[in-house]
Amino acid sequence: MLPHARTGVHVLSAHAVIRRLIRSSGVGPDDLVIDFGAGPGTITAPLAATGARVLAVERDVAFVHRLTRRFADQPLVKVVHADLRTVPLPGRDFSVVANIPFALSTVLLRRLLNRRRRSLAAADLVVEWGFAQRIVAARTPETAKWSEKYELRVAGRIRRTDFRPVPRVDSAHLVIRRRGRE
Repeated sequence: MLPHARTGVHVLSAHAVIRRLIRSSGVGPDDLVIDFGAGPGTITAPLAATGARVLAVERDVAFVHRLTRRFADQPLVKVVHADLRTVPLPGRDFSVVANIPFALSTVLLRRLLNRRRRSLAAADLVVEWGFAQRIVAARTPETAKWSEKYELRVAGRIRRTDFRPVPRVDSAHLVIRRRGRE
């Protein structure tokens, strides 16, 4: 068993899926984008290649050291040793492209979508398949409020075999776009 298999860390290893996430996000030069749960940087590196400013947020100290070494010579990448539940969010417009920890999906969506200041412009998230289905179909007061400000949709299914180690369930590419975005 891989060391992170017991901790729930599942690294997205399918390059085609990563390219689709980044292409969907539309991030480019001068954009600010956050990779929550950056892990070894499998999404961070291609994000940096777009010319965007990337905040690689990671809680695990071993991954933080690995990311710091990997991106030491890339000024557009800032590695942030923090928990996605408490890290301060930017005051300016930003996007998120990330394979987030499944257990923290609801917490992160609430942090991003319940803010008074609508600085989240867009998000392309890898989340558990069932969670994504529930979010886009739900008719709760909370999701109704989110839908007033943001479009939420599932762009596609991501096979469980696209991760290392392989999780028990498939994932989804959840797309979030701020309504009225220029």
